[in-house]
Amino acid sequence: MRSLRYTIVDVFTATPLEGNPLAVFTGGDGLPDDVMQALARETNLSETTFLQRATDGGTARLRIFTPAAEIPFAGHPVLGSAWVIARATPIHAIGFETGMGLVPVAIERDGGTLVGARMTQPEPLIGPAGVDADALSAALGTPLVGEPMRAANGISHLLCPVADVSAARPDLRALADYDVATVYLWAPPTGDELRTRMFSPLDGINEDPATGSAAGALGAHLLASGVVGPGRVTMVQGVEMLRPSRIEVDLAEGQPPVVGGQCAVVARGEFQL
Repeated sequence: MRSLRYTIVDVFTATPLEGNPLAVFTGGDGLPDDVMQALARETNLSETTFLQRATDGGTARLRIFTPAAEIPFAGHPVLGSAWVIARATPIHAIGFETGMGLVPVAIERDGGTLVGARMTQPEPLIGPAGVDADALSAALGTPLVGEPMRAANGISHLLCPVADVSAARPDLRALADYDVATVYLWAPPTGDELRTRMFSPLDGINEDPATGSAAGALGAHLLASGVVGPGRVTMVQGVEMLRPSRIEVDLAEGQPPVVGGQCAVVARGEFQL
């Protein structure tokens, strides 16, 4: 019998029971892929991660699973896994070996207190969505107010500008036809803050409270299109789910997005297999 310890951490929030929950298994070495996938189904969170020994110069290898499949990269699993490591050791930088290569994470401390973590994400590829705007508006249940875009940074995103994300009444079956991992709604920013929502019907996730990969891709798009300037923009997500999240995206010309925030550890346990 093998004991597998895990930590549940709420990501992109400092408040327990808000943000996006993540299960982090710290002893993932030697686990077969089918066992990791079964554990991800068992936790039934949007993502579950497994930390393994590094093999290519990083701090650790990071395997990321949804309940349905392994994915090469996602934002809140990287941040939450880094938080678990940083709570256990006074490390200031982490390099995760992922399916999208090495993802660096900077750890922020105030004295001895862990206060933040920021990941440099893969540079997203962004282009026109090439979809019928009226049909997409109908699927979202609220009108588009600009051109939707497709983005990819390890997983695929459909970035959808709307006037009010809370007004959306999505038809998830219709959204599944767009064959993207995330449908990410965003409303025009007020100052350096904007509201977002995410739907992922292909992964069986009706709505996600915090989506770091989509936030990074959206930030890069907003900078390139002149909607925001260089600096930090905060995306507020999960409000409609009663799990508010704050995703901070640092943007600079010619640089990949840096996405970060805070986390709250809420539970620990073990599986006996």
